[in-house]
Amino acid sequence: MRQLGQALAAYCLALSKLMKGKASTEEEVLKATEQVGELQMTCQETKVLLTKKSKEALGLSTRNAELHAEVERLRGELAQREEELVQKDASLKKTKEELTKDAANSYMTGFDDVVAQVTCVYPELDLSNIGLGKVVVDGQLVDEE
Repeated sequence: MRQLGQALAAYCLALSKLMKGKASTEEEVLKATEQVGELQMTCQETKVLLTKKSKEALGLSTRNAELHAEVERLRGELAQREEELVQKDASLKKTKEELTKDAANSYMTGFDDVVAQVTCVYPELDLSNIGLGKVVVDGQLVDEE
């Protein structure tokens, strides 16, 4: 743009001198006119390029805003899913504890039922030493460690 301004100034000066009948020749005016024309073309090309780049920048800015919005949406979704996983984990731990207790209760009930059945069939047997905390080691009933 500065070059265009300088060329226009040279053109105006040469044209002014020519019109006043001073030292400038028609050749100098033509040369200045040619330089102004070239610089106007360069200026026009620069304006076109600037317009194109401005549109590209606007498109990129819009895309950037869209991507930032998408990132925020995904962060929210991730936080929600993390919370769901925490709740699911807590629920599964509770279910595991309940199932473990149910299994232990079933085992104890089954053991007590078997002892009751053996006592019913063989009332003369002393089963007082039998218990869930006992194991057989070398043919002997001992407390489990």
